Amino acid sequence: MRLVTYDDGGPRLGLVREGRVADLAALADDETTRLAFSGARSFLAAGDTAIAAARRVMREAEDHGMVPSWPSLEAVRLMAPVPDPHKILALAGNYREHLREGGSAATPKERMVPNVFIKPVTTIVGPGEAIRLPGPLCTTVDYEGELGVVIGSTCHRVSVAAAIDHVAGYLNVNDVSGRSLNIDVPRESSARTAYFDWLNGKWFDTFAPMGPMLVLRDEVPDPQSLRLELRVNDQVRQSANTSEMIFGVAETVAWISQFVTLEPGDIIATGTPSGVGATTGTFLQPGDVVELEISGLGLLRNPVSAPNA
Repeated sequence: MRLVTYDDGGPRLGLVREGRVADLAALADDETTRLAFSGARSFLAAGDTAIAAARRVMREAEDHGMVPSWPSLEAVRLMAPVPDPHKILALAGNYREHLREGGSAATPKERMVPNVFIKPVTTIVGPGEAIRLPGPLCTTVDYEGELGVVIGSTCHRVSVAAAIDHVAGYLNVNDVSGRSLNIDVPRESSARTAYFDWLNGKWFDTFAPMGPMLVLRDEVPDPQSLRLELRVNDQVRQSANTSEMIFGVAETVAWISQFVTLEPGDIIATGTPSGVGATTGTFLQPGDVVELEISGLGLLRNPVSAPNA
C-alpha cells in the first residue's frame, strides 16, 4: 500500500492506485473510518484497522469503476507523506564508506552504538518544495540521501526481534546539512563548539525534504536490500545499498526505543552513504535540483533556492 498526503485546500490523505490518487476520507462510509483517514498520523495510529478499511473502500471504488476519475499522481500537489510527526530522529555515521570519507577510523561494530540526533519538525518540506539556503550564516549546505523509517505503533524498550513489527513503512529523506556556521562571535575552538555547530547545521527550515510517498511494509519485504541514488543536476553523487548500513532498521528502532517512546508517525532517518559534497567541497547552490531515489519508494525532487526566493 502506498500513501500520500496532498494539498487540496488543506492536507488530504490519499492512496495511490494505478498512478492515480484516491481521497480516502471521501471514500469513508462511517465516521470512525473517516477519522482514521483524516491524516497520516491518524491512519497509522489506527493500525491494521485502517489498513483493512482502506482495502475495503478501494475494492468498492474499483467495483464501481471510480479509479479513472481520480487525479493522477502528477496532478496533485504532494506534501511530505507524514507532514506532522511528533519526532524526527536521525542517525549519524551509519555507513562505513561515509565514515571513511570523513576521516573516521574503522571501529568494529561491536564497539559502536547508533549515534542519534533530533531534527525539528519545522525542517520538513515535501516533493517539489525548495531547499532554502540560510544565507551568510551557513554557506556550506550539503545533501544526505537516506532511507526513512516511519513508526506504525507505539513502542518503548523493544527487542531487535520485535522492532520491525512497529514499523509502518518507508520513505525517502534528504537530511540536508549545514557543515559549518559563520558566527560573528569570538569563540574558543573546542570539540563541544564544533559538535553543536554541526548539530545546529541540521536544523534550518526546509532541511528535511521527504516523499513522495509512504510505502507500507507489505511492499518492502527487506529494507536492507534497497538501492539508493542521489543526484544533483542529473549528476550521480551518492550510490549505495541499504545493506551497507552498520546498524539496520530493526537494530536502530530497538536502540532508539531504549531511550524514547516511539509513536505512530515518528520518522527515523537511517544515515547517509558516502558521496556527500563536503568530501570535495561541492556544496548546494541556488538553482540546483536534488533528486533522491530509493528502490520502490519513488523519486523525491527538490530545487535549491536563495534565502529570500
